[in-house]
Amino acid sequence: MFKLNRNRTYRYPVTVVVHEGEKEHKGQFHATFRAAGSDELRDRGEERLLDVVLVGVEGIEIDGEDGAPLAGADLLEAVKADPAVSAALIAAYHDSIVKKNRPKT
Repeated sequence: MFKLNRNRTYRYPVTVVVHEGEKEHKGQFHATFRAAGSDELRDRGEERLLDVVLVGVEGIEIDGEDGAPLAGADLLEAVKADPAVSAALIAAYHDSIVKKNRPKT
């Protein structure tokens, strides 16, 4: 019998490209996503996808207003608020769902 944990999480690499003026910076970090069911995502309606599925991040540093690195909930809000990072997180989440359910060749 196949038993499914409905509250599972998994770690997945995220690649992000940030443009600063004429320069392009590429980096990678890891995100921990929660596998959310399609019913739950549909029922959340107005909430952002990342509010539902993003559990944590590691390997990325964002300084707060005081110059100290953000942590915990503040770091999660900062990555969700940055347009380049949030787009990379959403792309990684969708890629992870497709990749994890693709047969190995």
